Amino acid sequence: MKLGIENVSEYKNLVSNRKIGLVTNFTGVTSNFKSSAEQLNLFGKVVKIFTPEHGLYGVAAAGESVDSYFDKDLDLEVVSLYGNHRAPTVSELSGIDIIVFDIQDIGVRYYTYIYTLLNVMQVAANVNVPIVVMDRPLPLGREQPLGDILTLDYFSFVGLLELPNRYGMTIGELAIWIRDDQSLSLKLYISRLSGWDSSLDVKKNCLPWISPSPNLPTFDALKFYPGLCFLEGTNVSEGRGTVRPFEQFGAPWINAKELSSSLAEECGQNDSLGFQPVWFEPLTSKYERKICQGIQIHIKNDNFDALSLGYGILRTLVHLYPDKFTFDLVSPAIGTDHRFIEYLSGKQMRSTQDLDNLLKENSNINMNFANSVSEYLLY
Repeated sequence: MKLGIENVSEYKNLVSNRKIGLVTNFTGVTSNFKSSAEQLNLFGKVVKIFTPEHGLYGVAAAGESVDSYFDKDLDLEVVSLYGNHRAPTVSELSGIDIIVFDIQDIGVRYYTYIYTLLNVMQVAANVNVPIVVMDRPLPLGREQPLGDILTLDYFSFVGLLELPNRYGMTIGELAIWIRDDQSLSLKLYISRLSGWDSSLDVKKNCLPWISPSPNLPTFDALKFYPGLCFLEGTNVSEGRGTVRPFEQFGAPWINAKELSSSLAEECGQNDSLGFQPVWFEPLTSKYERKICQGIQIHIKNDNFDALSLGYGILRTLVHLYPDKFTFDLVSPAIGTDHRFIEYLSGKQMRSTQDLDNLLKENSNINMNFANSVSEYLLY
């Protein structure tokens, strides 16, 4: 199959002899690992690069502010859209004829790359600069939308669009939906995928797997992320600073064997998952250099609901460790009107009853959303 950046006939005439502003990072490569900038320079001229969270080379930690700089190797100015500002300024787009966006997305609402896309599209519409989005497949294949739609009261940079937790659209499809949802008067072009089997993951589509951010290194981490991400708003380590972020979690005050037994009963989901007691020492992030007990989750088959798993883990921790476990963390960088976990979930999360309600109401396939966006699916 061909990626959008490889489907030259889709965009060659748009970028030829044009000054290009490229929004990209380390995922913006062809299947032979040629950078998007190098590929585009065959036809036009990349004059400036804009980068999202984690920076151009993916070395900045989650939430870490990234500075703009001049890249001597590329001989280009690299403008950070995850530092002093989250959208390009009008002056930063001066002299640019066309914007190209080429970043791998994962199809989950809390993943910030799509809000960089949103911000770039809004500014481009204001200054009348066209955009080409180089489409990329969903790493795990197209999955049905999962969870409830985010409401305006819980908007933040981990959620700026009315999307369910998992929305089931490629970055190109989402861009078209954003244009219409935001009523943007924008010249938007999608360089489509060619030969993508949306029922298969990227490896089975004969593409290399490139981790989209430092803490999603594996397919299993991607599968767990829609639910395990909620642990970021708690005093339990979600595995950052270890070799298995979002596949394992724990804290110094957890009894691993006790938790394993409880989770097998609460969250086994028809024997799709296994819960191994583990001990680990994070090198960074929560409980840095402290021994934690916890769980590594193993996938026996893919017939499980990531949101139900996440909520079930939270509920189990509340019951087992009522005097230790907390989910009241507030992140000033995200917002202070709600707890961080509430910005992620899009719902009030103050009690066990709230968790019970979320399990009942908010972890199902969202067919209403699926039907509403079906017209935007290109494949």
